[in-house]
Amino acid sequence: MPENAHIDIETIERLLKGDLADGEAEAARRHLETCPLCGLELKRLKRFNAIDSDEDLARRAEWLYARTRIEKAFGERIAPFAMRSRSRASLSSRAVNAVRWLGAAAAAVAVVAVMVHFAMKEGPRERPQAPAPGRSIMRGAPPVEYGIALEEPAGPVEARPGIFKWKSNRDDDYFVLEIFTSSLDKICRATNVRESYWNIPDSLGIKLEPGVVYLWNVRGYKGLERAAASPNGWFKIERQSNP
Repeated sequence: MPENAHIDIETIERLLKGDLADGEAEAARRHLETCPLCGLELKRLKRFNAIDSDEDLARRAEWLYARTRIEKAFGERIAPFAMRSRSRASLSSRAVNAVRWLGAAAAAVAVVAVMVHFAMKEGPRERPQAPAPGRSIMRGAPPVEYGIALEEPAGPVEARPGIFKWKSNRDDDYFVLEIFTSSLDKICRATNVRESYWNIPDSLGIKLEPGVVYLWNVRGYKGLERAAASPNGWFKIERQSNP
Protein backbone atom coordinates (compact mmCIF):
# COMPACT_ATOMS: atom_id res chain seq x y z
CA MET A 1 0.00 0.00 0.00
CA PRO A 2 1.48 3.45 -0.92
CA GLU A 3 2.42 5.67 2.03
CA ASN A 4 0.01 8.51 1.09
CA ALA A 5 -2.91 6.27 0.01
CA HIS A 6 -5.93 6.07 2.32
CA ILE A 7 -7.26 2.75 3.56
CA ASP A 8 -10.60 1.77 2.10
CA ILE A 9 -13.52 0.95 4.38
CA GLU A 10 -13.49 -2.74 3.46
CA THR A 11 -9.85 -3.02 4.68
CA ILE A 12 -10.72 -1.26 7.93
CA GLU A 13 -13.67 -3.63 8.47
CA ARG A 14 -11.42 -6.64 7.82
CA LEU A 15 -8.88 -5.17 10.30
CA LEU A 16 -11.54 -4.89 12.99
CA LYS A 17 -12.69 -8.43 12.29
CA GLY A 18 -9.14 -9.80 12.30
CA ASP A 19 -9.30 -11.03 8.72
CA LEU A 20 -6.09 -9.27 7.53
CA ALA A 21 -2.76 -11.01 7.34
CA ASP A 22 -0.14 -9.95 9.87
CA GLY A 23 1.80 -7.77 7.39
CA GLU A 24 -1.33 -6.07 6.05
CA ALA A 25 -2.67 -5.53 9.55
CA GLU A 26 0.57 -3.93 10.74
CA ALA A 27 0.71 -1.59 7.71
CA ALA A 28 -2.93 -0.58 8.27
CA ARG A 29 -2.29 0.22 11.94
CA ARG A 30 0.72 2.42 11.07
CA HIS A 31 -1.37 4.34 8.55
CA LEU A 32 -4.28 4.83 10.95
CA GLU A 33 -1.92 6.33 13.53
CA THR A 34 -0.83 9.10 11.11
CA CYS A 35 -4.04 9.67 9.03
CA PRO A 36 -6.86 11.52 10.82
CA LEU A 37 -9.38 10.79 8.01
CA CYS A 38 -8.89 7.04 8.12
CA GLY A 39 -8.79 7.21 11.93
CA LEU A 40 -12.26 8.84 11.86
CA GLU A 41 -13.58 6.05 9.64
CA LEU A 42 -12.14 3.54 12.10
CA LYS A 43 -14.00 5.19 15.00
CA ARG A 44 -17.27 5.21 13.04
CA LEU A 45 -16.96 1.52 12.17
CA LYS A 46 -16.14 0.71 15.80
CA ARG A 47 -19.27 2.60 16.92
CA PHE A 48 -21.57 0.76 14.48
CA ASN A 49 -20.01 -2.55 15.39
CA ALA A 50 -20.65 -1.80 19.05
CA ILE A 51 -24.30 -1.00 18.32
CA ASP A 52 -24.72 -4.23 16.36
CA SER A 53 -23.24 -6.21 19.25
CA ASP A 54 -25.41 -4.51 21.90
CA GLU A 55 -29.09 -5.58 21.90
CA ASP A 56 -30.39 -2.45 23.62
CA LEU A 57 -28.52 -0.14 21.29
CA ALA A 58 -29.64 -2.21 18.33
CA ARG A 59 -33.30 -1.86 19.31
CA ARG A 60 -32.88 1.88 19.71
CA ALA A 61 -31.24 2.09 16.30
CA GLU A 62 -34.09 0.10 14.74
CA TRP A 63 -36.64 2.42 16.33
CA LEU A 64 -34.83 5.48 14.98
CA TYR A 65 -34.90 3.92 11.54
CA ALA A 66 -38.58 3.04 11.84
CA ARG A 67 -39.47 6.53 13.10
CA THR A 68 -37.65 8.05 10.14
CA ARG A 69 -39.74 5.92 7.78
CA ILE A 70 -42.95 6.87 9.59
CA GLU A 71 -42.14 10.58 9.44
CA LYS A 72 -41.34 10.29 5.76
CA ALA A 73 -44.61 8.47 5.06
CA PHE A 74 -46.52 11.07 7.06
CA GLY A 75 -44.97 13.93 5.12
CA GLU A 76 -45.63 12.34 1.74
CA ARG A 77 -49.04 10.68 2.18
CA ILE A 78 -50.91 11.86 5.26
CA ALA A 79 -50.00 15.52 5.82
CA PRO A 80 -51.31 16.76 2.44
CA PHE A 81 -54.79 15.32 3.12
CA ALA A 82 -54.84 16.80 6.63
CA MET A 83 -53.77 20.23 5.42
CA ARG A 84 -56.49 20.32 2.77
CA SER A 85 -59.24 19.18 5.11
CA ARG A 86 -58.45 21.45 8.05
CA SER A 87 -56.01 24.18 7.14
CA ARG A 88 -56.47 26.09 10.40
CA ALA A 89 -56.01 23.14 12.72
CA SER A 90 -52.74 22.34 14.43
CA LEU A 91 -50.36 19.88 12.83
CA SER A 92 -51.09 17.18 15.40
CA SER A 93 -54.84 17.57 14.96
CA ARG A 94 -54.53 17.36 11.19
CA ALA A 95 -52.44 14.23 11.51
CA VAL A 96 -55.01 12.55 13.75
CA ASN A 97 -57.86 13.51 11.44
CA ALA A 98 -55.98 12.34 8.39
CA VAL A 99 -55.21 8.99 10.00
CA ARG A 100 -58.86 8.57 10.98
CA TRP A 101 -60.01 9.57 7.51
CA LEU A 102 -57.64 7.15 5.84
CA GLY A 103 -58.69 4.38 8.22
CA ALA A 104 -62.37 5.02 7.54
CA ALA A 105 -61.72 5.19 3.81
CA ALA A 106 -59.82 1.93 3.90
CA ALA A 107 -62.64 0.26 5.83
CA ALA A 108 -65.20 1.58 3.36
CA VAL A 109 -63.17 0.32 0.42
CA ALA A 110 -62.90 -3.08 2.06
CA VAL A 111 -66.66 -3.25 2.61
CA VAL A 112 -67.36 -2.22 -0.96
CA ALA A 113 -64.91 -4.79 -2.24
CA VAL A 114 -66.63 -7.55 -0.25
CA MET A 115 -70.05 -6.47 -1.50
CA VAL A 116 -68.87 -6.39 -5.10
CA HIS A 117 -67.33 -9.83 -4.66
CA PHE A 118 -70.56 -11.38 -3.43
CA ALA A 119 -72.63 -9.48 -5.97
CA MET A 120 -70.48 -10.87 -8.81
CA LYS A 121 -70.59 -14.31 -7.25
CA GLU A 122 -74.37 -14.40 -6.89
CA GLY A 123 -75.09 -12.69 -10.19
CA PRO A 124 -77.33 -9.70 -10.92
CA ARG A 125 -80.52 -9.33 -8.99
CA GLU A 126 -83.79 -7.88 -10.19
CA ARG A 127 -84.57 -4.47 -8.84
CA PRO A 128 -87.48 -4.73 -6.38
CA GLN A 129 -90.59 -2.93 -7.49
CA ALA A 130 -92.83 -1.07 -5.05
CA PRO A 131 -96.26 -2.70 -4.84
CA ALA A 132 -99.08 -0.76 -6.44
CA PRO A 133 -101.49 0.67 -3.86
CA GLY A 134 -104.79 -1.15 -3.71
CA ARG A 135 -107.94 0.75 -4.48
CA SER A 136 -109.50 -0.25 -1.19
CA ILE A 137 -106.66 1.26 0.86
CA MET A 138 -107.36 4.75 2.20
CA ARG A 139 -104.20 6.72 2.92
CA GLY A 140 -103.98 9.46 5.53
CA ALA A 141 -105.48 9.84 8.99
CA PRO A 142 -107.49 6.96 10.41
CA PRO A 143 -111.27 7.41 10.41
CA VAL A 144 -112.73 9.14 13.43
CA GLU A 145 -114.78 6.98 15.74
CA TYR A 146 -117.87 8.81 16.95
CA GLY A 147 -119.58 7.79 20.14
CA ILE A 148 -122.69 9.90 19.61
CA ALA A 149 -125.17 9.58 16.73
CA LEU A 150 -127.41 12.57 15.90
CA GLU A 151 -131.10 11.75 15.28
CA GLU A 152 -133.09 14.96 14.76
CA PRO A 153 -133.40 17.45 13.26
CA ALA A 154 -131.78 16.09 10.12
CA GLY A 155 -131.89 17.49 6.58
CA PRO A 156 -134.83 19.59 5.36
CA VAL A 157 -137.53 20.16 7.99
CA GLU A 158 -140.97 21.62 7.42
CA ALA A 159 -140.93 24.03 10.36
CA ARG A 160 -138.77 25.21 13.18
CA PRO A 161 -137.67 22.12 15.15
CA GLY A 162 -138.81 21.99 18.75
CA ILE A 163 -136.27 19.42 20.00
CA PHE A 164 -132.79 18.09 19.31
CA LYS A 165 -132.20 14.36 19.89
CA TRP A 166 -129.13 12.15 19.80
CA LYS A 167 -128.01 8.74 20.97
CA SER A 168 -124.84 7.96 22.89
CA ASN A 169 -123.27 4.53 23.32
CA ARG A 170 -121.40 5.69 26.41
CA ASP A 171 -122.40 6.47 29.99
CA ASP A 172 -121.91 10.25 29.78
CA ASP A 173 -122.43 12.54 32.77
CA TYR A 174 -123.64 15.46 30.65
CA PHE A 175 -123.64 16.84 27.12
CA VAL A 176 -122.74 20.08 25.33
CA LEU A 177 -124.70 21.01 22.18
CA GLU A 178 -123.63 23.70 19.71
CA ILE A 179 -125.43 25.15 16.66
CA PHE A 180 -123.66 27.05 13.83
CA THR A 181 -124.45 28.61 10.51
CA SER A 182 -122.83 27.21 7.36
CA SER A 183 -120.17 29.93 7.72
CA LEU A 184 -119.45 28.58 11.24
CA ASP A 185 -120.98 31.49 13.08
CA LYS A 186 -122.14 30.17 16.45
CA ILE A 187 -125.88 30.50 17.06
CA CYS A 188 -126.26 28.68 20.35
CA ARG A 189 -124.32 26.69 22.90
CA ALA A 190 -126.19 24.57 25.45
CA THR A 191 -124.11 23.22 28.32
CA ASN A 192 -124.71 20.74 31.12
CA VAL A 193 -127.48 18.90 29.26
CA ARG A 194 -128.28 15.84 31.40
CA GLU A 195 -130.47 13.92 28.91
CA SER A 196 -129.86 12.82 25.32
CA TYR A 197 -132.25 15.50 24.05
CA TRP A 198 -132.63 19.26 24.33
CA ASN A 199 -135.78 21.38 23.91
CA ILE A 200 -135.30 24.52 21.84
CA PRO A 201 -136.16 27.71 23.79
CA ASP A 202 -138.29 30.39 22.18
CA SER A 203 -135.33 32.79 22.11
CA LEU A 204 -133.54 30.46 19.69
CA GLY A 205 -136.59 30.03 17.45
CA ILE A 206 -136.48 33.70 16.57
CA LYS A 207 -132.88 33.33 15.29
CA LEU A 208 -133.50 30.31 13.06
CA GLU A 209 -134.46 31.48 9.57
CA PRO A 210 -136.04 29.49 6.72
CA GLY A 211 -133.79 28.51 3.81
CA VAL A 212 -130.60 28.65 5.88
CA VAL A 213 -128.46 25.57 6.44
CA TYR A 214 -127.52 25.10 10.09
CA LEU A 215 -124.89 22.76 11.54
CA TRP A 216 -124.95 21.19 14.96
CA ASN A 217 -122.98 18.69 17.05
CA VAL A 218 -122.97 17.18 20.52
CA ARG A 219 -120.11 16.25 22.87
CA GLY A 220 -120.42 13.97 25.88
CA TYR A 221 -118.35 14.36 29.07
CA LYS A 222 -117.29 12.20 32.01
CA GLY A 223 -116.34 14.64 34.71
CA LEU A 224 -114.14 17.25 33.05
CA GLU A 225 -112.92 14.98 30.24
CA ARG A 226 -114.70 14.55 26.94
CA ALA A 227 -115.80 10.97 26.53
CA ALA A 228 -117.59 11.03 23.17
CA ALA A 229 -118.43 13.28 20.25
CA SER A 230 -120.77 13.34 17.29
CA PRO A 231 -120.16 14.24 13.65
CA ASN A 232 -121.60 17.51 12.39
CA GLY A 233 -125.27 17.25 11.50
CA TRP A 234 -127.29 19.74 9.46
CA PHE A 235 -130.84 20.88 8.94
CA LYS A 236 -132.70 23.54 6.90
CA ILE A 237 -136.10 25.00 7.71
CA GLU A 238 -138.37 24.94 4.69
CA ARG A 239 -140.93 27.50 6.03
CA GLN A 240 -141.45 29.69 9.02
CA SER A 241 -143.81 28.46 11.74
CA ASN A 242 -146.93 30.45 12.46
CA PRO A 243 -146.69 32.75 15.47
